[in-house]
Amino acid sequence: MTQDTKWLTAFDAYAESYLAKHEVPGAAISIVDANGSIYSRGFGLRDREAGTPATPSTVFGIASLSKSFTALTALVLQERGRLNVDDLVTDHLPDFAYPGLGPDVRVRHLISHSTGLPPLRSLDYAMHPSQVSDPINAYNKRDYTDAPQVDDYAQLMAYMRKGERPAFARPGETMSYSNEGVALVGAVIEAGTGEYFPDVLKREVLDPLGMTSTTFDVATARATGELTTLYTRTPDKTIIRSDVWEEAPAFLGTGFLKSSADDLGAYLRALLGRAAALGLSSETFEQLITPRVWSAPATDYCFAWGRRRHRGVTLFRHGGSLKGVSSHQGWVPELGIGVAILSNLDEVPVMRLWLAALNLAMGLPAEAPMFDEGTYSPVTAADEIAKRVVGVYDSGEPWGRLELVVDEVTGAVKALVGEDAQDSGNLAMLNEREYVLVTGVGAWDGGRFHFGESGVPRAVQHGGRWYDRARAD
Repeated sequence: MTQDTKWLTAFDAYAESYLAKHEVPGAAISIVDANGSIYSRGFGLRDREAGTPATPSTVFGIASLSKSFTALTALVLQERGRLNVDDLVTDHLPDFAYPGLGPDVRVRHLISHSTGLPPLRSLDYAMHPSQVSDPINAYNKRDYTDAPQVDDYAQLMAYMRKGERPAFARPGETMSYSNEGVALVGAVIEAGTGEYFPDVLKREVLDPLGMTSTTFDVATARATGELTTLYTRTPDKTIIRSDVWEEAPAFLGTGFLKSSADDLGAYLRALLGRAAALGLSSETFEQLITPRVWSAPATDYCFAWGRRRHRGVTLFRHGGSLKGVSSHQGWVPELGIGVAILSNLDEVPVMRLWLAALNLAMGLPAEAPMFDEGTYSPVTAADEIAKRVVGVYDSGEPWGRLELVVDEVTGAVKALVGEDAQDSGNLAMLNEREYVLVTGVGAWDGGRFHFGESGVPRAVQHGGRWYDRARAD
């Protein structure tokens, strides 16, 4: 800790307790202001078996935090006149198409998840070959019998042209988180420059910011001597070493950077300075942080950043999750600080820890939630809306399942999320369409229903994704 203030001292103690509570083997946190680091610390172990401590220079996976680097690279190239986010995708990628979308998809739609593309399974298909030798693969019961090969951009676009699921909206109208869409921004960058996307990112963003530990390449990350081991949980919740990194060459820009907390601190300092260090004009930076589409209650999505108001300030934030990765980062212009959190265990709710830092910086309780009691109405079996919304919603991804059921004991409508049907809280309505899930630690996650003419939802947006309602058998 390089600056001793009351809130940083309180956060340090809170973070240590929080990470221990969630059994995180290793983590690192960086907090910066415009002048530099104000807090930088590692927690636990980057290699539990060897007893090697995690430090701020430990290299972790950052998963979907990678998306903002892809978006920023595209804007830097726009500033250089190499491409424009208003370009049609087909101007750069003539083979891009998806049934039902039409020809009007632009690069900005890819970056903001607003193409109308539904969630697809291609990322799972792409990562699976890299995981066959990993211990956790023994627990993977998914069927890969007819899995397509999606090892490069051409194969990804060929897969997309088959239209695994129907397009659900016109470009620019509605958000559904699309790893495929952001992955293809990397292809657009390659088409616009004639260079390998990782090389462009390194030259235009990483090198100018001094981010020497940040890379897509596992071997390069390992050569630093600082690469973390990965950990994950088996179905019985045992934490195991799972040290084969997930790889998907066609999806680099969507989730496969590795970085350190110190490097992300440098990145957030640049964003606090509106990316002037990268030569971005104020007008171009505004494109990065301009709301594009609704993504969650009280939250809009920009270019690879969520934007919402929280107790009088503006949060720009994004999270990430892959095997052995839980990550969150963002900045608050009004407070002049940025916070990055990295860990080597997946499914850790690090967003709450991230928000705790900002709450404490504002003089609030660390656990002040996103939504206060009194702003939402819990739904019970006796409520008319319960009869309409109870059911199964499916995104098409293996992990994309939401089931709303009535708790036979309490009468509450609870949400069971994901492949393991994890109890994620009780349904509460914010208004006629938007909802939050209320847990023992407050209301955090939410979404909105898309009701059909009958008054029954035809779909729901949850976790930023479009989930179709499953037909009853």
